Amino acid sequence: MPTAIEYRRHYTGFTAKVEKACTDPKARRTLRQGRGRPVDDCNGMHRFLSVLTHGYGQRRVHYTVASLIAHVDPLDAVRAAHATSTEQPTTPAATNPDPAPDLDPYSPATWRKRPNLGATLAHAVRTADFNETRTDELLAVLVRLSENQLHRRLPSLTGRLIDADLTPDWPVLLDDLAQRDHDRGRVATRWQDAFYRTLYLTSKETP
Repeated sequence: MPTAIEYRRHYTGFTAKVEKACTDPKARRTLRQGRGRPVDDCNGMHRFLSVLTHGYGQRRVHYTVASLIAHVDPLDAVRAAHATSTEQPTTPAATNPDPAPDLDPYSPATWRKRPNLGATLAHAVRTADFNETRTDELLAVLVRLSENQLHRRLPSLTGRLIDADLTPDWPVLLDDLAQRDHDRGRVATRWQDAFYRTLYLTSKETP
């Protein structure tokens, strides 16, 4: 069984390969068809994902994230890369209070500094005019949803974020969705911590 670090490395490689596949319009159209659907209803996607997911379980999580990535226009990503000269996600990384460098990008300390869904929603409130109260309430609903319900809600939510130029950190989202299957409470806490701390901690404001 892979270790947590091996899973994170796999998630990073998986999302990079899906993004590369999506540069082909036909593949992108096929991968988009899996939005919100269970794996058994995604026959066209197996050609692209069966090998990539072998040995790592959580097939529906992989298929859902692949379909969300396929929502992104690759040409937009190219333009963004030229604009920012970086391969980091659009959502800014969380503030690092520890000056000591951690060179392993897959270690828990480094991985948890990357923006999760809660942080991305907070940035949507601060920079993209998402209504704060409604976004707070939406997040409170999302963390309570069953796996099937959440996978059906994610396409519309991530579509709104992408349209607002806030691309989720796909490897982190994949990791969280996989962990949520057996530890929903911990993932809920991470998302809500990130949401409130991103909104209020840096600005010294309180709700």
